[in-house]
Amino acid sequence: MKQAQYGTGGADNNVTGEDTGLSLDTTFLQEGSVRYDLDLKEATLAAYEEAILLAPQEAILHLHKGHALEQLGRVFEAERSYEDARRLGYNG
Repeated sequence: MKQAQYGTGGADNNVTGEDTGLSLDTTFLQEGSVRYDLDLKEATLAAYEEAILLAPQEAILHLHKGHALEQLGRVFEAERSYEDARRLGYNG
């Protein structure tokens, strides 16, 4: 089973046993991006939170969570997520 590596950790997080070629954290990242595009703000945040549970070391997930929180007007929480992303190596 081939696992996609995304972000900084590249952890094998496909716990479903299915041969999708994607780890669950990558799947939730993609789901969050689609929901963001559809302006489903609460659902977007939920997808990124699920992804972080699966791969807490992935800086990009914290960054996207921060974006979702900011869209919801939760600026202080967004700043914490951005800080987590920087702490984990995001420097974009």
